[in-house]
Amino acid sequence: MTYFGIEEEYFLLDRKTLAPVPLGPPAREVIAAGTLPGTVSAEFLTCQVEYSTSPVTALADAGTELRDARAALAGFARANDAIGASSGTPFGTGAPATTSPSARYATISRWLGDLVGEHQVNGTHIHVEIPDAEDRIRAMNALRPWLPVLLSLSANSPYWHESDTNFRSWRSILLRRFPTFGSPPHFQDASHYEATVNRLIDSGGVPDAASLSWMARISERFPTVEVRVFDAQLTVDDALLLASLTRALLLSAPSPTAPIDTDTIDTSLWIAAREGLDARLTHPLSGGVTAARALVRLLLRMLAPALQANGDLDFVEDRLMRTLRDGTGADRQRAAFDANGIDGLRSLLVGQERASAA
Repeated sequence: MTYFGIEEEYFLLDRKTLAPVPLGPPAREVIAAGTLPGTVSAEFLTCQVEYSTSPVTALADAGTELRDARAALAGFARANDAIGASSGTPFGTGAPATTSPSARYATISRWLGDLVGEHQVNGTHIHVEIPDAEDRIRAMNALRPWLPVLLSLSANSPYWHESDTNFRSWRSILLRRFPTFGSPPHFQDASHYEATVNRLIDSGGVPDAASLSWMARISERFPTVEVRVFDAQLTVDDALLLASLTRALLLSAPSPTAPIDTDTIDTSLWIAAREGLDARLTHPLSGGVTAARALVRLLLRMLAPALQANGDLDFVEDRLMRTLRDGTGADRQRAAFDANGIDGLRSLLVGQERASAA
């Protein structure tokens, strides 16, 4: 069975204001001192922590690792009057952002300039092992037109500076200021991909290959395709749903006979960021315009054999139906805030902490 891995990024938020606080370095030390099989690492800003699972083949194993990591983060946060939150953007506005100490982050900080202060964004990244380099390119090409559908399912960043942005995924709008953000181009083969990346680095468009912001890219460190379209997810089950869909898509999606152009996909991504599951998106196979909810159901039908082979079908069917009924993380955040303001949103985030620790 194919290996995959999940990277999650978390905020440390002040428990009262839900604003980022620079507790990432001590939180990382505490979590890393435990027995988690994955990797705890610094993220770009000192208000963030990243956890990467070990390579796994079963959703249950990934779920155990993520719950243990979130529980460890929650324990640290409670002891420091904070909340460990998994959201694409924070609700509150705190002190000016500071970067984590490292030579690479210093280089990126100089490259970003004044964008550093607004780079308070968290994502969920899914790695799927595909050993052959050419197969990785073919899989990424087949995935490209599905990126807006995946974003509509995973939007979880409606707030910014204590206000509703009127977008479901404000994180993906903030990241549009990067030169390579959005859909990757359609690549002819692995050498075309490598030449494109080298040209971007030579021009200063990115500091290095690891800084590419495409929503899907070829990993520099592992024989994987890394899918980066997703906001950080409110719950572990939300993240597992995305991992299962991503693995099945990369391994079984049909290659398009006529590639959809990048501008069309990027426009559809903007609409998905705003409207989430209520969006009307470019159909990945026909190129027409179709409701996102209908495309989610099409995705489930198309991937059912691969999901069944991976042992994921029952979980995915149940979780997708819940998401279509209850909404994405962004919808759930809005419902909590609409019901009881910041206290409601705080209760939602704290509730996810408790669920991880249970």
